[in-house]
Amino acid sequence: MPHQAVKTLSGSVHYLARIGLLPGSTLTVSLLDITQADAPAKELTAQVIPEVATAGLHFNLTYKLADVLPGHTYVIHARITLNEQLIFTSKKPHLVVLGVDYVQGQSVLVDLA
Repeated sequence: MPHQAVKTLSGSVHYLARIGLLPGSTLTVSLLDITQADAPAKELTAQVIPEVATAGLHFNLTYKLADVLPGHTYVIHARITLNEQLIFTSKKPHLVVLGVDYVQGQSVLVDLA
């Protein structure tokens, strides 16, 4: 299998509500192509982190450069669930530029569902 060029997008997820996460909470962070408004978003990659704590909701999304297309729009979407029930979710698109070397750590805000 030929080597495929990849990049990693890192960051953290935070919320403003002054509540702690319950044991068993799961953080899921996805990198999505939302270019086509009339079609479902295409997931490029995702990271699922079980047993998350209130502090240190960090993620690393590794994606293939071949999946990044010129003129497309990409977002990071995050959600926190407990026993498959949605607790927090991204309500505003967190736009990101892919395929470049200067992307700084991303800070993704989630709100109560």
